[in-house]
Amino acid sequence: MKDKYSRKIKENNAETLLYEVDLLRFARERLLSPQSWWTQLDEWLYLEDFLLHFRNLIEFFGKPKPGDGDLSILRPELVWFDHVPDKADLDSMTRLDLWEKYDTRDNDEAISKYLHHCTIQRTAAKDWDVKTMYEDLLPVIERFERLLPEHKPTAALTKTYGDGGRGLDGNSTTGTRILGSAPNLDK
Repeated sequence: MKDKYSRKIKENNAETLLYEVDLLRFARERLLSPQSWWTQLDEWLYLEDFLLHFRNLIEFFGKPKPGDGDLSILRPELVWFDHVPDKADLDSMTRLDLWEKYDTRDNDEAISKYLHHCTIQRTAAKDWDVKTMYEDLLPVIERFERLLPEHKPTAALTKTYGDGGRGLDGNSTTGTRILGSAPNLDK
């Protein structure tokens, strides 16, 4: 049995974001196809995983004032080193509305109030519509992925995504992404 664990090593900032995308997809797929042997703890684990990666992505794509060390669509030069996408592409991926809907401080139902740390808010029951949340973010994720070079998905996600990243069915039109140090925006 292993005593120590590590997450995937990321070679650049784009890989950090793609890791978030891969794990969001993985958690969503698990939630939408539960196994007969699961306990409620399995469901909760995948829900928290989904919420964590969803929150990280909506902060990247929508938080208007990111922290100094945060990756953000507002700082594209940290993701696209050689060629920052044009303003129209960046604007099409900016989703302040999703960040405001799911995670602002003044939102009583913000993901962070249920996940980030122990709060009194966590005693209130909250249902999360994983399917709708994912569908709201999917066009942004797909646009983001098209503006990056190819990338090999996270180890557990070696199957490719058929239906535009909506499932792990192995029938891909997306292909494998392989990230190098310099992006190729012609893909």
